[in-house]
Amino acid sequence: MTPAKPKRKKGRFRWLRAFFILILLMGLGMSAAVATYIWRVVAALPSLSRIEPKPSLTSTVYAIDGSVLAELHAQEHRMPVKLSQMPESLRYAFIAMEDHRFYSHFGVDLRAIARALYVNLTGRSFQGGSTITQQLAKNAFLYMEQTYERKLLEAIYAIQLERLYTKDEILEMYLNQVNFGRGAYGVQAAAYAYFRKDVSELTLPESALLAALPWSPPVSVIPDELFRRQKSVLDEMHRHGYITAEELEAARAVELVIQPRPRDNVKMAPFFLDHVLDYVLKKYGPEMVYTGGLKIYTTLDPNMQAAMERSISEVLDPVFPLIPGQPTLQAAAVIVDPKTGHVKAMVGGRTHETRLGLNRVFSPRQPGSAIKPLVVYVPAIDLGYSPGDVVDDAPIAYPQLTGPPWEPQNYDLSFQGLVTLRTALDRSINIVAIKLLERITPRAGINYARQLGITTLVMETRGGRTDQGLALALGALTDGITPMEMTLAYGVLANRGVQVDPVAILRVVDKDGNVFSEAVPRPRIVLSEQTVFMVTHMLQSVITSGTGRSAAIGRPVAGKTGTTDDYRDAWFVGYTPDLVGTVWMGYDKELTMESHRVTGGSYPARIWASMMKAAHEGLPVQDFPQLRKDQLVEVEICIKSGKLPGPYCARSDRRIELYLKGREPTEICDVHVRAKVCQQHPQYLASEYCPAVVERTFIKRPEPYVVGTNKKKPLDAHLELPTEVCPEHVPAWLRPPPPNPGGDG
Repeated sequence: MTPAKPKRKKGRFRWLRAFFILILLMGLGMSAAVATYIWRVVAALPSLSRIEPKPSLTSTVYAIDGSVLAELHAQEHRMPVKLSQMPESLRYAFIAMEDHRFYSHFGVDLRAIARALYVNLTGRSFQGGSTITQQLAKNAFLYMEQTYERKLLEAIYAIQLERLYTKDEILEMYLNQVNFGRGAYGVQAAAYAYFRKDVSELTLPESALLAALPWSPPVSVIPDELFRRQKSVLDEMHRHGYITAEELEAARAVELVIQPRPRDNVKMAPFFLDHVLDYVLKKYGPEMVYTGGLKIYTTLDPNMQAAMERSISEVLDPVFPLIPGQPTLQAAAVIVDPKTGHVKAMVGGRTHETRLGLNRVFSPRQPGSAIKPLVVYVPAIDLGYSPGDVVDDAPIAYPQLTGPPWEPQNYDLSFQGLVTLRTALDRSINIVAIKLLERITPRAGINYARQLGITTLVMETRGGRTDQGLALALGALTDGITPMEMTLAYGVLANRGVQVDPVAILRVVDKDGNVFSEAVPRPRIVLSEQTVFMVTHMLQSVITSGTGRSAAIGRPVAGKTGTTDDYRDAWFVGYTPDLVGTVWMGYDKELTMESHRVTGGSYPARIWASMMKAAHEGLPVQDFPQLRKDQLVEVEICIKSGKLPGPYCARSDRRIELYLKGREPTEICDVHVRAKVCQQHPQYLASEYCPAVVERTFIKRPEPYVVGTNKKKPLDAHLELPTEVCPEHVPAWLRPPPPNPGGDG
């Protein structure tokens, strides 16, 4: 009889079967979970046709000569270049070090992954196993931390990239993506950051060092480790056959010098760059400007910019040194081509403190006498006055609603008497400007200034002030005028009456070469050629014989000085047929330049002459445009009356003056007159009782003047025709009785 099997064996089999079924179910569940996870990841991926790396690209600002003015970028300074621009040594250095089977795998290197797993599991070291294509996928699309999900996505993206792009295209994108430290992304930015050269100029040792950078500590911390890694790159290049043993030996022997880290990506003209940057940021936004790879072509002339900066420094530094902790006497300057509106050079201050900070070229300041041509002489000439017309520079008083009368003064506190408009402009005589503005009205002066491009004049009453007063002639304004608007207004005179808007940016091009915007000049005629010619002719006299003699540069120049009464602002604005420029000086705070008596004809005129002389180097000397001969006439006039000389006009009071045809004087001088005076008392007209009489020539003023509180008279007052008869030579019976010394007793 066969013995029965133990029951415990049957139970054990059932238990094992249940265990294996459980393991199978768990495996199937895990497989389903993994499959579901992979499906969700793949489903979330973009379409293969839309996958394209979009790195942060550096925008570049160019000067007019094509040189780089600045590079604009956020954290990533990247300037993409074509693979053909990169030396072979650079390409092979990266391939040898990171992915020597790059041209043979399909985006994922299974052998490299297996080797990396073995090394990592055995604990010998750590290896990643990623291909160049996977690293491109990681840099371009994946910003998450190191996880299994990211590694999976890397592989999927890499395979898609390999299907969409050629190997060379992938390598080009990768080398333009790599982070090299110092804010440099891509080999072009790295070549400049470490060696100050273009990527195409890199040598074999330099290429190997760049290939070592992504795997090494920062060069500023452990340079020895970087050079050790560079030699490892060279060894790998030799091992994989990219360089010979001789090339290896020669490259290892080279001692590389790494350049200091660039402190600023602005090459020059920081205030001009601020102006450009302010515009593009408002128009395109920060993301496009700092990451879009724009190419911004500007009007800046590097030679003129350098000359401007040098001129300000050479003139001001010896007298007004920059002392930390003390207020700085500031200066601003700008040069514009009046025909095109191109801004050629700009300085907004003696030091550039912060990006997009105060730019004094666009900061309103009181213009002083620099405004006189714009609000007085241009309107007057356009309305029919001529340079030979005469105004009396004599004391005057204007009543005010409250307080004492307003008694304006000239800069030197003297009065010249009867002078022509040309002389008044030459010497910047305030009284003549005020009287002339009174004749044409302040409203007309403001309208002409606005026509010339000045936008800051105030017509309405604001805080008890308005620019519709006679103080307008002296530049005492509510808000002031910016150096840029002053330059553009004088530019109309330099451009024969044609106004052109200022241009700093010629065009903006995106990374693909599409033109975003392009400057289109829109010239407008705002003054007649006749008016422009006459005003320019007068302003040339300011340089040859007036307050602007320091601005002479050996070629035809017209211009005007400007100084405020309190020495807070000093200007020189001038132009040639080629360029117009402005120089302003003053303090930002309520300080004056009185201790040095800075006027527009001193330091500003000297700076202007220095920078404009350099700016005109290489340009032919040319005169201002002339009118036709039949439009002009030269006439000898009497400078005390503005009329044709009479029989009593002295030779010293006669001068040849230029007139527009039809405006020349036709009347004979009636200011110079002859009269008989007492020989003993020539300050009196002779009476019939004077024992001796002489006949002399005098001037007879068209109108009397007011003796102000300072009691000063015009310099020609001694030539005035007496108005009283001699009181000494009269009959005894007409004389008053003498006083009685004895009184009543």
